[in-house]
Amino acid sequence: MAFKIDIITPNGLYKSVNASSLTIKTSSGYRTILEGHTALIAALDYGKATIKIDGKEKYFAIHGGAMNIKNDGVVLLLNSIEEKDEIDIERANKALERAKERIENKDDPNLDIKRAELALKRALARIDTFNS
Repeated sequence: MAFKIDIITPNGLYKSVNASSLTIKTSSGYRTILEGHTALIAALDYGKATIKIDGKEKYFAIHGGAMNIKNDGVVLLLNSIEEKDEIDIERANKALERAKERIENKDDPNLDIKRAELALKRALARIDTFNS
């Protein structure tokens, strides 16, 4: 059986799909959602989301947001999302190295540590998704 997933970003509706399962990283860890799941609102972390559509798994890098599960489906409100084939792995690897270097130089008075940590999380989400 399938349920509807609406994926919304600040740019509007990214995608609307009928899926048999959704595995996504919440602030408390990964959760798998199936049809008939109890109502839930959850904060989403940076990480990989797997959506099973017509028996095939599709992988997405998500970059924070919220999930609302209701009787009629799931709404994902995301800061941003990238499907696996949209990810530039070379760029993600370079971003990972830059973020690591910035974090290692935490004594730099010009360093925005929060920004560096978010860049690290984005790069890791992209790499993990690409390698799925």
